Amino acid sequence: MPKYAIAFIAPTESAQLRHKIMEGENKEIALRKFFTEEASEFYSNDEQGFYYFKDDFFDTNTSSGSIIEI
Repeated sequence: MPKYAIAFIAPTESAQLRHKIMEGENKEIALRKFFTEEASEFYSNDEQGFYYFKDDFFDTNTSSGSIIEI
């Protein structure tokens, strides 16, 4: 199963950088696992929250995340 290094700058004052190696069949699945484990506290833990997380994660002007297949 592919592995992905995922980093996310959380909207918090302390411990802003969240980084984890995730396994998943594809990037979308790995990113959803990361959201559930590391970022859902900053968004609603549902489809809408995941949508807003991805919007922030991939925003071209203020991107708060990075995902790389390793």
